[in-house]
Amino acid sequence: MIKSSLDNKTYDIIVCGAGSAGVAAACSAAKAGARTLLLERHGYGGGILTAAMIHTFDAIKSCADNSVDIVAGFARELVAEIHALGGDATRDNPPEVVCVHPEMHKIAIDRLLARAGVDVLYHACVCDVLSDAGTAVTANAAANTATANNRITGVEAALRDGRARFHAPVIIDGTGDAELALHAGAPFDIAPDIQALTCHFRLGNVAPGHDWSEWETITRRALKEAHDAGEIKVYGGPWIIRLADGEISVNATRVFGNPTDPSALSRAEQEGRAHMLQIWNILRRRAPALKDSYILSGSSQLHIRESRIIRGEYVLTEEDIRACKRFDDSIAVGAWPVDIHPVTGFSGVHPHKENPFAPYEIPYRCLVPLAVDGLLVAGKPISTTHRAHGSTRVPGTSLATGQAAGVAATLCARDGTPPRALDAKKLRAALLNQNAIVSAA
Repeated sequence: MIKSSLDNKTYDIIVCGAGSAGVAAACSAAKAGARTLLLERHGYGGGILTAAMIHTFDAIKSCADNSVDIVAGFARELVAEIHALGGDATRDNPPEVVCVHPEMHKIAIDRLLARAGVDVLYHACVCDVLSDAGTAVTANAAANTATANNRITGVEAALRDGRARFHAPVIIDGTGDAELALHAGAPFDIAPDIQALTCHFRLGNVAPGHDWSEWETITRRALKEAHDAGEIKVYGGPWIIRLADGEISVNATRVFGNPTDPSALSRAEQEGRAHMLQIWNILRRRAPALKDSYILSGSSQLHIRESRIIRGEYVLTEEDIRACKRFDDSIAVGAWPVDIHPVTGFSGVHPHKENPFAPYEIPYRCLVPLAVDGLLVAGKPISTTHRAHGSTRVPGTSLATGQAAGVAATLCARDGTPPRALDAKKLRAALLNQNAIVSAA
C-alpha cells in the first residue's frame, strides 16, 4: 500500500462527506473548539444541492406556514453567506423552500469552513474505518448482523498521493449513504421500494418573463401530451426552479435502481443522462417557450433520495411525525411532507404537499447507530422508517441533524463520553448556544 504524506494524523472529530449534514457538522464542531477534519470525495461541498443540482433547502421553513423558520443555527449562517455572494434565488420560486445558486453555494461553503478553522481534504474517498487496534473493522458488515459494539477510532481514505489513516475519538458519517456505518458493521435497512433517482438539469436561453409556476404549467403540459402520445413512458413533475430570467432548473427525469449497488448505479447514471436528453427534446418540440433552449449542465451525479437507513437507538416513524410527538432528547425539527418519489411507473406530480403537517421533533437517538461506538450518523441515513425518511431526508433537515452531530461529537470527544451515553440536556443546551432550534413550538 502506498501511504499518503498525510498518513497517521489525529483530530478530535472527523467528518466524512461535505453535503449539508457534513458541512454543518464540521463547522459546528470546529466552532465548539474541536480540531476537525472534513473528508469529501468531490472537489467541492454541498452534496445533492451542488453535485446533484437540486438547488433547494427544503424544510428550513415550515410547510404549514412558510413565514416560520424551523431550522436556524448553522443553516441561517450558510444561507446568509450565499445571499451575500448574490446566490439567493428564493425570490421567484416556491415560497416553502430556500433556493440557492450552486456555484455561490460552493464558495459559501469554502468560506465558512475556512472561517471555522476546519481542515478540509477534497478528492478524499473514505474506504474503511479503524478499530481500537488501528485495524479495519470488517466483522459482520457484509451480513448486516452486528450485535456487539465495535468501537471505531478513525478512518482510512484514498487520497491523491496514496492511502492515509486518520484518527479521532468520534467520527461523523455525513456521506448520505451511511458508508461509514456500512464499513463499521452497523445494522441498516434498504427499502424494497427504494425511491426513484433523478438527473436534474439546467436549461439556458429559455423565453423570458415566466415565473416558476408558469414554467411548471408549461413543462407539465408538454410532458403530459408526450406521455399521452406514447413518446415517453415515465417522468416526474416537472418541478422547476427559476435561477435567473432565461435560466431554469428541471426536475423531471425518473430512473430506477439500488444506488448502493455499483452496477445498478452506473446503469442509472447513464439512463438518467439519456432521459435528460429525451425530455429536453420533447420540451423543445412541444413548448414554444423552450424551442430555442439548450442544456447548460446536467447534474454530475444522480439525486439519490434514499439508500441505506441505519438502525439507531430510536426509529422515527411516520406516526411520530404526523402526531408531532415530543422527545426529551429532541435536537432538530423537521417540516417536510412525506415525499416519496414512486417506483410504480406513476408520471407527473405524486401526492405529497396537499395537507402539510406541523413541525415535528427528531430525537438525538436517531443519530446513534446500534452496535457501533465512536460513530454518529447525520443527514439522510438517520434512523427512521421508510415512510418517515420521505420527510427527514431533505437538505434543511440534514443541516439541522448535521449541526446536532457536530456539537454532540465535540462534547463526547472533550469529556471522553461514548455518543450513546451523552446527556441530551447538555447537548440541547450547547445547540441552543449555537442558535439552533431543538424543539417544535
